[in-house]
Amino acid sequence: MGSRMITPFNTDWKFIEGNYTGAEKLDYNDEQWRLLQVPHDWSIEKSFDPHMLYGGNQAYLPRWSVGWYRKHFNVKSSSHKQRVYIQFDGIHNNSEVWINGHFVGKRPYGYVSFQYDLTPYIRWDEDNVIAVKVDNTTLPPDRWYSGSGIYRHVWLICTDYVHVTEWGTYITTPEISSGEAKVSTRIQVTNHYAHDVECNIVTQILDSKRQLKGKIEHRVTLSGFETGEMEQITRVLEPELWSPEKPVLYEAQTIIYCDNKEVDCYRTPFGIREVKLDAQKGLFLNGSSLKLKGVCIHHDLGCLGAAYHDSVMKRRLQKLKEMGCNSIRFAHNPMAPELLDLCDQMGFLVIDEAFDKWKSLSYEHVYDEWWEKDLEAMLVRDRNHPSVFMWSVGNEVEHQGQPSMLRMLEQLVAFCHEKDPTRPVTCALEPHNTPISLRDGSIEAKVEHTKLLAQRVDVLGLNYQEQWYEHYRRAMPDTLILGTETFPYYRGKDNRVKGYLPQNPWFDVANHDYVIGQFVWSGIDYLGETSYPSKGWSSGLIDTCGFRKPVSYLQQSLWSNEPVVHIAVFNEPMRPEHNPHWTMHWKAPGMEDHWTFPEYSGKLIRLVTFTNCERVELVVNNESYGERKLVDYPDHLMIWELPYTPGKIRAIGSNGNEKVCEHELTTAGPPYSIKLQADRTVLPADVHEISHVEVTIIDQEGVMVPNQEFDLTFQLHGDGRILGIDNGDLTSDEPFQGNQRRTHRGRCLVIVQSGHLAGELLLQASADGGLQGETRLKIEHKYK
Repeated sequence: MGSRMITPFNTDWKFIEGNYTGAEKLDYNDEQWRLLQVPHDWSIEKSFDPHMLYGGNQAYLPRWSVGWYRKHFNVKSSSHKQRVYIQFDGIHNNSEVWINGHFVGKRPYGYVSFQYDLTPYIRWDEDNVIAVKVDNTTLPPDRWYSGSGIYRHVWLICTDYVHVTEWGTYITTPEISSGEAKVSTRIQVTNHYAHDVECNIVTQILDSKRQLKGKIEHRVTLSGFETGEMEQITRVLEPELWSPEKPVLYEAQTIIYCDNKEVDCYRTPFGIREVKLDAQKGLFLNGSSLKLKGVCIHHDLGCLGAAYHDSVMKRRLQKLKEMGCNSIRFAHNPMAPELLDLCDQMGFLVIDEAFDKWKSLSYEHVYDEWWEKDLEAMLVRDRNHPSVFMWSVGNEVEHQGQPSMLRMLEQLVAFCHEKDPTRPVTCALEPHNTPISLRDGSIEAKVEHTKLLAQRVDVLGLNYQEQWYEHYRRAMPDTLILGTETFPYYRGKDNRVKGYLPQNPWFDVANHDYVIGQFVWSGIDYLGETSYPSKGWSSGLIDTCGFRKPVSYLQQSLWSNEPVVHIAVFNEPMRPEHNPHWTMHWKAPGMEDHWTFPEYSGKLIRLVTFTNCERVELVVNNESYGERKLVDYPDHLMIWELPYTPGKIRAIGSNGNEKVCEHELTTAGPPYSIKLQADRTVLPADVHEISHVEVTIIDQEGVMVPNQEFDLTFQLHGDGRILGIDNGDLTSDEPFQGNQRRTHRGRCLVIVQSGHLAGELLLQASADGGLQGETRLKIEHKYK
């Protein structure tokens, strides 16, 4: 429908690392360059360098270089006038783009989407060349692993000369009741002709079943080379409201007709939902009180680095959903647009964050020139997503409370309110970026300091400050508080976090109406922000393979309404994940969720059962160790101590007189084989889609063997490739690419990607001692 064509532009890019003079020219010889697909991250392909400058920030994966990408393509001429645009959803970092040797633009910030108009330089029906230079040499870098290159999707967009502009719709639902919802659509339309154009602009609202629910039409006249904006208002009867439990989506189709001919159709998914903040009662979604059960995430995907992949992110979000998570804070930059699509579809509320620091690290060099463009890019691209309920303009920014910082905060917040007055704005504030005199000063001084910040945001976002919530609230009785970062296990005693109180930060949310939620740091382990030999932050609820850690079940017991019970054994003598001293406050005690501890034979062993059930009974080899009540464990840490006996251990959760859930662990025998379990056994032959293959050492009964590690070798037969390989151990020096990996706690992960050809992929695993295993994937030209 219409002349708008949006084409994925990810295949057959040529790449070379290094700075090559003249590589932007049309006739440059790129025959020897490497052929690849984007999204692509050249740093993740490298070996770790423990001596790398700023290595801890960037996971010791070298990135201080320049890379060039080139793509040849053809655009066929049409009978009507066409505009041709290229859209990049993220290039890290300092990108410059040419088309047929003509410079079309640069973008220093690596986390925003942007478009360029290629039309003036297109060679119709001939070879065209896009050239992209990526300069990743700016120092200092981000605090976390950023990756290098064209690491998100690219799109070629062809439109009529009259069309809806880039991210040119803005949909709001200012009035909502059970009977109807008012839907306002503001539309920007551009006329690239030199003469006036009359056109009809029709917007129709479709529900999730593609049924028409509303329609409005306007006839307008656009002057030559004019961009005009109009508002169209319609009403949807008996609207289905978007929520984390029921993420219902609608679509607005804006169709432009000129001379009774359709020239453009622009589609905008959106949701109908109402978010309200009550200074006394907290956050309300669609009239119901809601607490944000959230995590913070960075953008890397473990062994794939920064290269975005929808299937990998969806698998991670499914793990978060299992534990009752209903919200995500993007740390600390705009993410791939497809991630927001997933949050819309799966039901996650999102804090969309623009920046980390403002005038420090790499962004210092470009802040004054680019902050407005980059902030606007996030706001206009993301403002139609129902998942996005709050903007954040920064994280742990420098000079908190100083006049210069306060002026910048006011400026950024005001800009968000101007572009989108429907959403509140926050900034994540952290006590160690306050003036030195306040770090160890009186609580009265901290309160007065925080007041200056709270007056300039809609919600007071605080990192690791639960211990002061009540002080702040007494001084600011109309201020809502949000834990923008919280510890995953115990909250700290004071701002230096010298010790722990036996309480999870969630209780600071649950016990105070004015605290609207928490965002655990972090939801998922990530690369960077560490010190050698670690390659990343290992205190998340999920590791880099996407495997849940035992501590994640504590969070599930606090967040989920579904009955859960889970056994985790304290095992302090186990080899700990390395973390620099300043991250130890984020660590839970060493825990394992298996029952293979020969070193405890004849000794007492301590364990915890995480549960939201009223009672838990513990049974070892059919011998009951009694029943305990959750009411007696207000911190949700139901601790047991008993003699270790090999065999089976079961935790049985009950509500009332009914057993509602249980968790069982079995002692493993000697290693017997290698189990390969693929999450997707059928893939399209599109050179893009992937399957996660979980690889586990098992005994003869199929029980995972967690206490013996093996060096595994993988072979893939068929048209496909091993895209990445990982075991979740961030201290490992093994590369993320290749065909070998040592298991970690009995398992690892292989990510397999399909090729062009239909048929079968056979993945085989082997280890010394004769252990073997395999799995087969079917590759089809299309899904049956």
